[in-house]
Formats: sequence, structure tokens, C-alpha cells
Amino acid sequence: MSLRIRLVVTLWLVTLLAGALTLGLAAGDAYKSARNDTQKTLVRASYVLERNYHMEPRMGDPLYAEMTSIKLLSVMAPGSCIRYEQGLITERRLCAGWQVFGPIAPAWFRETVEWFIKPPTPVLRTGSASPNGAFRIEASFDPVAASTLAWQRTRLALWQTLAMGAGVLLLGTITIIWRLGPVRGIVSGLDRLSRGDLETRVEPSGAREFARIAMAVNQLSDRLRASAAQSRALTRKLIEVEDVERQQLARDLHDEFGQTLTATAALAASISYAAAADRPDIERDAGAIGNNIRAMMECLRGAFARLRPPDLDDVGLAASLRTMMAGWEAQRGVQLTLGCNVDESAIHDAMALDIYRIVQECVTNAMRHGAPTYVDVSLQQSGASITLTVQDDGGGTLAPDTTGHGLLGIAERTSAMGGTLNMQQTEDGVRVRVTVPGAIVGRAA
Repeated sequence: MSLRIRLVVTLWLVTLLAGALTLGLAAGDAYKSARNDTQKTLVRASYVLERNYHMEPRMGDPLYAEMTSIKLLSVMAPGSCIRYEQGLITERRLCAGWQVFGPIAPAWFRETVEWFIKPPTPVLRTGSASPNGAFRIEASFDPVAASTLAWQRTRLALWQTLAMGAGVLLLGTITIIWRLGPVRGIVSGLDRLSRGDLETRVEPSGAREFARIAMAVNQLSDRLRASAAQSRALTRKLIEVEDVERQQLARDLHDEFGQTLTATAALAASISYAAAADRPDIERDAGAIGNNIRAMMECLRGAFARLRPPDLDDVGLAASLRTMMAGWEAQRGVQLTLGCNVDESAIHDAMALDIYRIVQECVTNAMRHGAPTYVDVSLQQSGASITLTVQDDGGGTLAPDTTGHGLLGIAERTSAMGGTLNMQQTEDGVRVRVTVPGAIVGRAA
């Protein structure tokens, strides 16, 4: 979930919580008003009973109690009730109407509100205005009236809250989407940067903080690009040194070891030829020495082929690959195929040598660590980019215990070309894919 969506969802949740708190406060305020009305009713009714001493001469009048009740009802708040007694008036209970509150609150609302908010409690007061005017009065608030008052105020607050909440959500959502617009570009740039696109640039926009983040991403891209260039240059230098050492080693083997083997083979042949007829053991041993020398020379020729760079300038990359693969076919009896669709003029010498060495290493690993029946090599060009794929069915693995300098050399040469390396374990064997970007090939040309 993106940051903008999370912020919008958070805004909605906060707004809903604020709305719920507003409705709760409205209901609580209604019950607070009910408690205040109960207290006011008690005070007003007490005042009426205290003032009744003016009517004491009429206490025996049958209408005295009714007139007192009428006076009390006139000062009672809607929804309040009183229970009182005074002098000759026995205990009576009066309740003021509360139709002004509107329809009765639903039962579920009454139960819910009373579960959270305690209904107003009755209040009691006693007093007298004359020796014969003692009174006792208790004021309370009808629970149904209290919940109905809360219902009406909550309904009113609900519409106000919905109107305000809709405005806050609409404007807040638009503001979040607008203000966080640059985040998408920054995240997209970081994703491209993590995938190795070091040409990534993020346009600074939006708030100052977002602009600074975009500038930091661009600076990081520049530093990574410079570091990658330095790394490729260093890797290229190391590979060139390695190739020079290979040439020197091949030359030393040919000049020193090759000549020594040739001389030894000649000596063995001479011993075999000069052996006496009664010493067949000498002839046999000399022949064995000669056979061992021929095997060593065959192995040495294979080493020469691997150490000496191919004649890429003279015959080209594709022809050199076919020659190398034909040697493996003749030696191991394995089918090696090459599919080549590249413009060799777009590949400079160092890149051609890297591609050749990568194919050579892949084929060598397939033969050394597996038992393939075929090795398929594909060199394809799409636009300016080049993709090399080497796949075999030898059953080899890419496990850490089989990973040696060969795979490391493939990775180093790929890095030196500025390409990407993908090695996969397939059902039958191993697939190695190297992709060199078009920009690198174009510069190499």
C-alpha cells in the first residue's frame, strides 16, 4: 500500500473517530443538560413551596393543592419530575411533558447510551417558610426523556458532523494526493536505481523536503555511476593483466616445457631404438615413456588453446567460437551448436574477447562438472544490445561448493562490459545469460 493511500485511510479513520467522539459528546452534553434542568427544577419548585406561606390562610381550601401543583408545573423543566409534600398536602408526584424533544428515541439507542452514560440521579431538598410550612421535595429526570433529548441532539450533531467530515475528507484527500505527488517519482527513481539503472534522474518538485530528497537521489545516482565506471575500468585492467599473463604463460610453456617434452620424446625413441635385442624391458619402458610424453603434449596443446587468445582480428568472433566448439566436439563427442545474429563490426576487440572467454568458460564448466549431450550457444543482437546465452543438459549445479574462479571470471568480464549476468539452474543443466546494454555496445563501437 502506497504512502498516499495509507495517509488517506488514516485521515478517514481519524475523521470517523472524531465524528464518533463528537456524537458521544453531544449525547453526554444532553445528559449534562438533563442534570442541570433537574437541579434548576428543584430550586424553582423549592422557591414555590417556600412562597406558599402567603396562601396559608387558604390551606383548608380544596383548591389549595391543585393551585400549588399548577404553580409547580409552571416552573418545571421539560422531562423533569418532582415528588413533594407540604403541610396538609400529602405526597404528590408531578412530571412535566417533554413532547418538545420530538419522537421517542429508539430502544437500541437508549440501551447503548445508558450503557456508556449514567442517567441523571434524583436530588432531594427540605425546608420551611413558616412553622406550619415545612416541605420535602425530590426532583428527577425521566430516563426516557433524557435519552430522547440525547437522541435529538445526536441526530442534529450527526448531520453537522457528516457535512464537516465530508468537507474534511474531500479537501484532505485532495491535499494529500497533491502534496505527495512527488513521492511517486522519487520511489520510481529509487526502484530504477536498485535495478541498476544508474542513468536515473528524479525531477525535484513539490515541498522543499521532497526536492531535497530528489536531489539526494540524483547525487547518489551520480556517485554510483562514477563508482561503477571506476569499477569497470579496474576490472577491465585486471582482465587485461590476466590475458597478458595467459599469453606469457602459454609462451613459457611452449618455449620451455614444450621443448623439454619434445627432447624427452626424442630421447625415449632413441633408447627404444638402441635397446639390445635381449632387453625387451628397456624397449617397453621407453615406449611407455613415449606414450606418456605424447599424452602430456596433447594436454599441453589443450592448455595452449585455452591460454592463447583466439585470432579474433583475423577470423572474427563467430568463426573463433565455432573453432573452439569443434575442438570440444572432436574431443568429447558432444553436440555443440552456435546461433549467431550479431553485427561484429559493432563489437570492439576487448568485448569480443570477453564474450569468447565467457563462452569458453561455460563450455569448460559444462564438460568438467557435468555430462552434457549438447551445449547450445546463442549470440543475438536486438537493436544495439547483445544477449549471449549458453545452455547445456549436463546436470551440473550452481551450488556454492562447485562455484570456483570460472564463474567469478564470468561475472568480472560481464561487469567490465557493463552488462548483466543471470545464471539459472534448469531441469537438465545450467543456463547462463549475459546481456550487454545498447549504450555500452554503441560506445564500444
